[in-house]
Amino acid sequence: MRKLSPLILAAAISLGGATTASAIDFKIKGYWSLSYEVATNSAFVNSRAGGSTGDDFSAGERLRLQLEAKASKYLSGTVGLEIGDIYYGMAEKRGRSVGGALGADGSPIKLKRAFLDWEVPRTDIKVRMGIQGMKLPLFASDGNFVLDDDAAGIVASSRVNENVSVTGMWARLLNDNPLETSPQYHNSLNYDVSNPDHDALDFFSLLVPLRFNGLQMTPWLGLATMGDGVGRNPNKDYSEDFIRTSRKKLQEGMGVYTGTGKAPMLLEYGGGETYTWWGGLSANLSRFDPFILKFDFMYGNKRGNGMYRDKTYTKDNGKVKKLGKHAPLDADRYNRSGWFASVLAEYKMDWGTPGIFAWYSSGDDDDLGNGSERMPAMSGNWDYTHTGFKGTTASGAYDGLFAYQPIGLWGLALQLREVPLMEDLKTHLKVLYMRGTNSSNMPKKIAESQFMLGESVSGISPAGAIGSYLTTNDWAMEVDWNTEYKIYENLKLIVEASYLYVDFDKDTWSYTAPDGVKYGRDWVQRPDNPNVFKVGMNFHYSF
Repeated sequence: MRKLSPLILAAAISLGGATTASAIDFKIKGYWSLSYEVATNSAFVNSRAGGSTGDDFSAGERLRLQLEAKASKYLSGTVGLEIGDIYYGMAEKRGRSVGGALGADGSPIKLKRAFLDWEVPRTDIKVRMGIQGMKLPLFASDGNFVLDDDAAGIVASSRVNENVSVTGMWARLLNDNPLETSPQYHNSLNYDVSNPDHDALDFFSLLVPLRFNGLQMTPWLGLATMGDGVGRNPNKDYSEDFIRTSRKKLQEGMGVYTGTGKAPMLLEYGGGETYTWWGGLSANLSRFDPFILKFDFMYGNKRGNGMYRDKTYTKDNGKVKKLGKHAPLDADRYNRSGWFASVLAEYKMDWGTPGIFAWYSSGDDDDLGNGSERMPAMSGNWDYTHTGFKGTTASGAYDGLFAYQPIGLWGLALQLREVPLMEDLKTHLKVLYMRGTNSSNMPKKIAESQFMLGESVSGISPAGAIGSYLTTNDWAMEVDWNTEYKIYENLKLIVEASYLYVDFDKDTWSYTAPDGVKYGRDWVQRPDNPNVFKVGMNFHYSF
């Protein structure tokens, strides 16, 4: 009888599953990713300034599961979970349970997706509601840094005809999460803490995908509305769990002086409602296949506003003006507008696909009084390379070391994809050179402003929370070599090897104060070892 019990149980489950499946069809998909990486100088800091150089070896894993309950082709619901990243030997990271230490039993389970798909009856309108992946187009590369992230909202799309479709998007990115809770701050803005509309960030977008013979284009518009309670408290740093990931990208992408410390305007977008709009066009020309040409263009403009909670700030003429606490600032100082363009040309051949990739993004001038000339951005992990940027397939211990976004930079790359070495084995190669488009006078201007304010000058750094700030005198290069081997149909081994070098100009990133004190050598996160080498193995099982 004991031997028959498992068979009876299995039969009962099968019968129950068959009954349920007649009404709802359940589908599960996902992947396991296990990575083992070695990197030098991975923390990319100045060790002489007391920064840690990080571990040279990292092992970790990530699991993503997605379950779809499908009632019909018109209605389904999906939930997605992520377990990890789990770093071996690590119990917790920045207060979060990781579960990789002895005994395991961590709780690194996160909700990744939870959405409902349905079609409006007797129409071609498809609607997705809930927490989902939302992304704007980027054809020449991947990871649109205006928006390409998980967010809660609604996306509706409809096909007008065989050539034209329309997609509308709304996302509630932030709500009821003000970092500045001082009553004086709220009172100075006439801020009603009981009204959540004042601390919400909403994003709206309209996309019009166009498809013709050999040509695909998607023009789009985006609008972000930000309440006056979303402002950042300058007395709190990035160590808080709340702003470590997506919100950190938002703060620096929408702020004024990325990568140069908290100077001189700390509440880059607080102190009054603000609006940001973007326009873009992405195109893919395949009519002359095997020659492929892809192009992207984006422009963004953020209206300035702001409150400053200290007593002083530097006017355009260099003099220090005394203000009361939470006094208003010149709105122009908070403006941020700029553009980004990229192009990829490839030619498919039997032995591989050679290509040229290039981009240019506008950079800051040397005027502290007119805001930033870099394009505003809210999110995104631009993934053109896997060490300097965020393109790794591994757990992410050694990626994004240079930047998360290609803003304030121009770059030129030669690449070779899909080179077959033998059956089930192929390789890819990229060689990238990039340089800053920000004014070389900016570091000294900010250092001078900090000195006149009586703030710390040594905090000025070319390495920000989410990326390096390169001027026209600074440059960097990266070489990526990836090899992929298909072990089984659903299991592949990816070997990533790369070299990253960054050259910050010493004269540009130095400052002699009026009192004769020299700054520059001891600036935190200014790497005295600009070389990063990385080799990693990633086992990727998808199902």
